Amino acid sequence: MKKLYFNGDFLPMTNEGDSFEALVVEDGVIAFTGTLEDARAFAADADQIDLDGACLMPGIIDPHSHIAGSNQYVVAAQLENCKSFDEIVEAMRAFGEKNNIGPDSVIMGVSYDQNSLAEGKHPNRHILDQVSTEIPCVAIHASSHMLVANTKLLELAGINAETADPEGARYGREADGVTPDGFCEEPNAMWPVFGQVQPRQKFDMDKMILQMQDVYLEHGITTCQEGATTADYAALFAGMAKKGLLKMDVVSYPMHGEDVDKILSDYAEFDSHEYTNHFRFGGLKMFFDGSPQGRTAWMTEPYAPGDEGEGYCGYGTISDDDAYDYMRKAIDGNHQLLAHTNGDAAADQYLRVYKRALEDSPNPNKHELHPVMVHCQTARRDQYEQMPEIHMIPTIFTNHIWYWADVHLKNFGPERGGRVSAVRDALDFGLRPTFHTDCPVLRPNLFESVWCAVKRVTKNGVQLDESQKISVYEGLECITKNGAFQYGEEDRKGTLEVGKLADFCVVEHNPLKVDIDDLRDLKVLKTIKEGEIVWEA
Repeated sequence: MKKLYFNGDFLPMTNEGDSFEALVVEDGVIAFTGTLEDARAFAADADQIDLDGACLMPGIIDPHSHIAGSNQYVVAAQLENCKSFDEIVEAMRAFGEKNNIGPDSVIMGVSYDQNSLAEGKHPNRHILDQVSTEIPCVAIHASSHMLVANTKLLELAGINAETADPEGARYGREADGVTPDGFCEEPNAMWPVFGQVQPRQKFDMDKMILQMQDVYLEHGITTCQEGATTADYAALFAGMAKKGLLKMDVVSYPMHGEDVDKILSDYAEFDSHEYTNHFRFGGLKMFFDGSPQGRTAWMTEPYAPGDEGEGYCGYGTISDDDAYDYMRKAIDGNHQLLAHTNGDAAADQYLRVYKRALEDSPNPNKHELHPVMVHCQTARRDQYEQMPEIHMIPTIFTNHIWYWADVHLKNFGPERGGRVSAVRDALDFGLRPTFHTDCPVLRPNLFESVWCAVKRVTKNGVQLDESQKISVYEGLECITKNGAFQYGEEDRKGTLEVGKLADFCVVEHNPLKVDIDDLRDLKVLKTIKEGEIVWEA
């Protein structure tokens, strides 16, 4: 059955100022755009859908997140509003009591930020022992790059005074310098804890996957990412796809440290540019550093003095040789590479090593792969200038401008801190940047990402470098057509054109016509995937 949409504000994202009066969908694909009169002549028997003045635009495309982590909005205490250790303890204790969590499970809290706590530092095992000494407890930092475990969970994970710091990571220690204090910084230190947490979380995954998708669908997103895929996550999403439980397209990137060859082999039917029941592998993922607000991003110039001492620049998480080997695995295997890169020293390493790997690879299609630099918080102008020669795409976590730039100003000073998320630099060199929220670090409201890039104002009202501002339309390109380009799906997504998938986001008002401060809270009314409503307010 054909569907004819009319009486709306159509935002096709083909060129600024473009619009039309009506759109027809047939078999999940856009079949017609033009005048209402011509649409009715084209599809006289269509089911006519009155938009009642709402705006219909392309489905939003999430270019980097972790949908597997979105379960935290269902299974964990929310700590983002906690202002002290006491409030963290209270929130986690209440969550445990409400959900009848016992010693065979785990009490999890997520999204605490030491920068917002009265104590001005991370909690430790002794704080979480106030939640429980018998039930394993873990609090995960807002950046997802660090966590704190209680004494019980440390014991279960086998982390003790004899446990050495892993490569590119560290364990916090007590005053004696050896006893773990519960703080685990960067993935290699966190995995032993997660290895105990995940088996204890017993969920109805068939039900939960629907809730996890709704975290995205309620924000108009029709394509999302699992951007650090473990073997367990690969099995989960491949299984959900086979059961027909995915309502949106999910692109997966197996991560460095996993047996990525085995993952791709075990689920070979998904290692394709085409989706199988809305799931596919898009490439491989690696990490170069940590979090700027957590002071673990790797910088070329020091942070402002802190507990680490004078001259501290953060640190990298992988050697050049290991990075080169993994890059060759990706390029030679014709897979796109995504790399977590926050600090400018990490960006230097990514650019330097990828150029060498690209040159050495025999893959005849290697220049079509479009490697992605993920986060780009402190990427310099000269680094954006290098990206076109290797066809690199920057996906920028612009929400840092509002949520953490006050911390960046403190850590980096007004010049470096003032130019975080330098989108204008990327555009100046002809790049096609995308925006993301790194969900579950933040909920995937990409309209807020656009607002942040346009306004460039911090929570404390500080105006950051105005030369990096962009227009609303340029921002919308970063969450629609540029996202399609990043995934190599420009032929079927990102704009409202005949022949493309009927992936739509229906919003209450045209984002180009609202007051700028209303943009971040723009209400999504419906999310439509291939012509079918998959979420409705």
